[in-house]
Amino acid sequence: MCFKNILLMLIFLILLPTQLLGQNPNFSYPYNFSKKVFVSRVIDGDTFVLSDSQRVRMIGIDCPEIAKQNKPSEAFAKEASEKTKSLVVHKTVKLTFDGRALDIFGRLLAYIWLSDSKGKDSVFVQAELLKNGFARIRYYTKEKRYYSLFYNLRNTARKKKLGIWSNE
Repeated sequence: MCFKNILLMLIFLILLPTQLLGQNPNFSYPYNFSKKVFVSRVIDGDTFVLSDSQRVRMIGIDCPEIAKQNKPSEAFAKEASEKTKSLVVHKTVKLTFDGRALDIFGRLLAYIWLSDSKGKDSVFVQAELLKNGFARIRYYTKEKRYYSLFYNLRNTARKKKLGIWSNE
């Protein structure tokens, strides 16, 4: 009976709304935990907002910053933001976690996947941004399961002088 209680408590903790989880900066999901969510709007190339108002920061990449606080936009910030919008806004996406769930700003840290009509993973959003030269590689967690792919995509975009690499 004790095991069932513990199991129920673990399930309850995993299913808590993200607003409540945001109160604990050390919260983490089990490795490779994923969930489907609806994207309401895009803030910039690597950050977006879910239907429950929780913000998501994509693990592994850093897109050019848009204009804010009297700082001008970085080169290709608009293009990165538009690419992210075209991929995720008003769509259901799959978030996959690498343990630590939140950054210091309370944003969920996740890999982002689009699904095909059969519900299978079809587009890896971070890969699309790197492939088109709209992002740099950025480390957020200790886990680096996709980083060899990220380096290959970044290097190819660099060689082709795409996006942020066009001025090199």
